[in-house]
Amino acid sequence: MTAVLERPAVPVATRRAVTWRQVFRNSVVVPLVVTAPVIGVGLIGDHRYNVFWHGATVQSRPWELVTENLRTVPMYISFGNFRPLGRMLEWAVDALAFSLAEVLHVPVTVTLHLLSALAAGVLVAAIVLLAQALTAKGPLFAEPPSRTVALLPFLAGTGLTAAGAVSTTVLFGGLYFLSTALVLAVVAWICREPRSVTLVVAAGAVLAVTNEMAALAPPLATVAVLARGARRRPAVLLWLGFLPIFLPVRVLIWAACRGGGCYRNSELVLGRPAIETVPNRLTAWLPPLQWYSALHGGGRLNLLVVGVAVVLLGVAAVGLFARLPAAPRLDRRQAVTLVVTGAAALLLGTALGSVNVQPQEMAASGSWGAGWRDSPLTLAGGALLTAGLLALVAGAVVSRAALAVLVVTGAVSTAASHAFTLNEDQGPTAVVTAEISDEVAHFDKSPAGDARRCDLLAQFGALTRHSGYSHIAVGELPQTHSTLDRMRVTADMATQEMYGRPFCRTAG
Repeated sequence: MTAVLERPAVPVATRRAVTWRQVFRNSVVVPLVVTAPVIGVGLIGDHRYNVFWHGATVQSRPWELVTENLRTVPMYISFGNFRPLGRMLEWAVDALAFSLAEVLHVPVTVTLHLLSALAAGVLVAAIVLLAQALTAKGPLFAEPPSRTVALLPFLAGTGLTAAGAVSTTVLFGGLYFLSTALVLAVVAWICREPRSVTLVVAAGAVLAVTNEMAALAPPLATVAVLARGARRRPAVLLWLGFLPIFLPVRVLIWAACRGGGCYRNSELVLGRPAIETVPNRLTAWLPPLQWYSALHGGGRLNLLVVGVAVVLLGVAAVGLFARLPAAPRLDRRQAVTLVVTGAAALLLGTALGSVNVQPQEMAASGSWGAGWRDSPLTLAGGALLTAGLLALVAGAVVSRAALAVLVVTGAVSTAASHAFTLNEDQGPTAVVTAEISDEVAHFDKSPAGDARRCDLLAQFGALTRHSGYSHIAVGELPQTHSTLDRMRVTADMATQEMYGRPFCRTAG
C-alpha cells in the first residue's frame, strides 16, 4: 500500500507575497542602473594616484595592506585623522580594482567605479537589513517583507546621483558606501539584542579605529534601541568598546592640530558656519536637489537615457508592483520606529557634514544637493524616514503610486549622472588623466608609446603646475614634491607592477 502525501496548502496571500529574493535583488539592480553612467567617468581627486599606488603596493606586497596602515598611524594622527581600518578598506578596494583592471585589460577607472556601484548595492541592502531589524517582531526574515521594506531599494537607490565631483557616487564610493553599510549592519545587530559581551565590546573598538562615519554607529544604535524598545545593555557595551579608543585619540588629534596645518577634511569648524550649513546638508540627499548639483556644470538631461532607465527600473519594479497589495503593512509602532531611527541617521550625517570646512564652503557658494562623505548616511536616514512616513499613511494604492514615482525619479537620477559624466570628462585635466589611465591599461612598449606617455605627463604637469602640494601628500609619498611627481611616481608603480617597465623612460 502506497501512502500519498499531499502538499500542505499555502495561502494565496503567502504565494503572492513579496519575497526577500526580490528585495535584495532590487537592492543591487537599482544602484547599478542609477550609477551606471558614472562607470566611465575619469579618475578624480586622489583617485588619480591612490588606485595605482595602493593597487601596485598590495599586489606586490600584500602584507603592507596591514603593516603600512599600522606603521603610519602616528603620522596620520599628526595630520588630524585616525582611520587605520578605514585605510585598509580603501586600499583593499583600490587593490581589487587594480587587479581586475589588469585581468580584464580595461582602464582602472572602469573597475573602480564598478566596485563603487556594487558597494552602493551593499549599502542599500544594509538599509533594508536595518529596517527589518527595527520592525520584525520575530526572527529577522521569518515573515515576507513588509510593503514598506519592499520599497526601500527604490527609495534609497534614487538618491545615488553623481551630485558633484566630491559625491561618494564619484569619489571614494567603495570606502564610504561600505563604511556606512558597516554602521547600519552594526546598528541592526544591536537592535536584535546580541548576548555576547566580548563581541559587542570588540565591535565598538573596531568602529573607533575605522573612520569618522563609523564613529556615528554608537549614537545611532542608542537611538534605534530606544525607538524599538529593545534591551539597552548591548548599546551600552558598544559604547564601552568605542570610547576608550575614540576619546584618547581625539585628544591626541586636538593637541597635534590646535595650531593648524592638519588635513582639511578632518578640520572641524563650529559656530555660525556650521549652523548655516545645516539646512544644506539636511536636504542634500533629496534627488531633485541632487539633479541640480549634477547639472550645475552645464549638463543636460538626455531623454534617451531617461527612457532606457525607466525600462530597466520598470522591469525591476514590475513584479513588486503586482505583489505589493499582498505584502503586510507595518503597524503604527513599527512605522514610528523607522521614522525616529531614520531621523536620527539623517541628523547625525548632517552634523558630520555641517562641521566640516568643505561642505561649509559648498553651502556658502549656494551649491544645494551636492554630495559629500556624509551622503551615504543622510541617504539612509532619508530613505528610512520617508519609508516610515509612508507606512503611517499609505495603503496599497498609494504604495503602488509611490513605486511608479520612484521608477521615474530613479530614471531622472540616472540621466543626471550621465549629464555630469559627460560634462566632467570634457575638462583638459580630465582628458589627460583619462588618457594616462588608458595608457596604463594598454601599455605600448615601443619608443612611440613611451614618447606618448612622457608627453601626457608633461601635459599633466602643465595643467597642474599651480596646484598646491601639502606636507601631508609629501608624508604619504616622501619621494614626491608636486602633483606631477605624484602622478609620475604612482603611474610608474602601476606599470612596473603590470609590465616591469616605468610609465615614462625618457622624461627629464
